[in-house]
Amino acid sequence: MCQHIVILAERNGQQYISQCEHGTVHLIWDGVGLHLSAEAFNRLAAHIMKTRSNIQELGDSISHGHCRMCVGKLSLILPVEDFLLMAEMIDEVMPQVNLTGNGQYHSSVRITPPHQLNPPVLN
Repeated sequence: MCQHIVILAERNGQQYISQCEHGTVHLIWDGVGLHLSAEAFNRLAAHIMKTRSNIQELGDSISHGHCRMCVGKLSLILPVEDFLLMAEMIDEVMPQVNLTGNGQYHSSVRITPPHQLNPPVLN
């Protein structure tokens, strides 16, 4: 269990990135937590930065869409605005995180660019 946690960046109490004494990077976003090794966080960050660049190239045409972020079997759907805030926070902490990975593509991380989502059908 983590005893010493350093908050690397925080937007509010529900959106922050920290790193503990074990080297684990904790990405918390609206109550959902990803607890990743530094190497896995580096891979995720590389994907997020690439997707952010793609979004910025498209401009306002996708401002009302969503991004789907898959990490292993976990899938998160974020409004573009939130995704860009997360990317900004990750970019801010990258120099502070003790990273050991090389940031190359990894098949366990997939991010789908923004698109309009159909609401789920509930029976």
